[in-house]
Amino acid sequence: MSITDSRPGDGVRERILRAAASALRSHERAGMAEIATAAGVGRATLYRHFASREDLLVELGRFSAAECVRALEAARLDAVPVPEAVARANRAVLSVGRAYWVVSVHAPDLWPEERAVGDRLDLLARRGQEDGVLRRDIPADHLGALHGSLIVGALTYEPLIALGVEEAADTITKLYLSGAAA
Repeated sequence: MSITDSRPGDGVRERILRAAASALRSHERAGMAEIATAAGVGRATLYRHFASREDLLVELGRFSAAECVRALEAARLDAVPVPEAVARANRAVLSVGRAYWVVSVHAPDLWPEERAVGDRLDLLARRGQEDGVLRRDIPADHLGALHGSLIVGALTYEPLIALGVEEAADTITKLYLSGAAA
C-alpha cells in the first residue's frame, strides 16, 4: 500500500514516514527500532505498516514525491508568469526535498508520484516555450528533466546543500532561466 492509498485519518503511517526521514537524516543507517522510537510507536506498530526497512524506504521515496506534488499544486504555478512559476517550483520542491531527501531507493521505472513531479516541470517548460520565455530548440520534456536535475543537484551536492532553500532556489532559477532563455 502506498501513502496515497492509505486510509483517511491514518496519521500513524504518515507520522512514521516523517519520523523516518528525520531519523535517517540524523543517522543514515538508522534501524527500525530507532525509527519506531522517533515516531513514538512500538516496533510492532511500525512492522504492521512496513514489513521491512526496505519497504519503509521505498514508501518514504513515494511519500516524498507525493509531498512534492502537493507543494507544487499549492504553489499555483499557473497563476503567475513563467519566471515566477519556476522560482515557486524550485522553492516548493527544495522545501520538501530538504525534509525528505535521505536515501535514494530507486526502482528501474519511476513511481507514479515521481513521474507526477516531472510532469509538472515538463508542463512548466512547455508553457515557457509557448510564452516565448524558454528556448524551443530543446524539447520541453528535456528542459523539464534538466530543471529537475538542477533541483536534485541542490539536494545532493554539498556546497548547494549548505545554502538555504531561498538562496538555492534563487541560484537554480537564475541558471535555469538564463541557460534556457529564448
